[in-house]
Amino acid sequence: MRKLLLAATVIALAAPVAFAQYKVDSPKKNGRPNISSSNNGALQITTPSQTETTLASAPRITRAEAQKLVKAGKAVYVDVRSTATYQSGHLPGAISIPGSQLLNRLNELPPGKKLITYCACVEEHTAAIAVLNLHSHRLDNAAALIGGWNDWKAAGLPIEFGPQAAAKK
Repeated sequence: MRKLLLAATVIALAAPVAFAQYKVDSPKKNGRPNISSSNNGALQITTPSQTETTLASAPRITRAEAQKLVKAGKAVYVDVRSTATYQSGHLPGAISIPGSQLLNRLNELPPGKKLITYCACVEEHTAAIAVLNLHSHRLDNAAALIGGWNDWKAAGLPIEFGPQAAAKK
């Protein structure tokens, strides 16, 4: 009897959760929701959210182009990861300004140079947010480094460790 009561309780608690995963087209009929079967079991493709679309609109720059500009003194890397993460490894000569502090530290960015933001996220999301924030403050010469820290390190390119050196403007 206890097993039957336990099974009935589990089913009663699990059924609403199972039905909550389906779109309900109309009010309940006969005590049960009408489960939509419009997709017939096929994978449903959704459109990107407004946030994803906005992030995708942030300019990006390839590693080769970024290296060329930095070497020519026309650009600087801006590491938007945390200070602790920066100290554990960063691109040579990078300025450390965590993304959460960027707008409060705009005066630390060198004028007249392209600002190449990077992070360690998939699809450069944090770097893209930094670029959009810079653009919103009329610093339009900014782009997110494609692949960011992870691709740089995986490529075996030079990296530096420790705190930020004195700023070069």
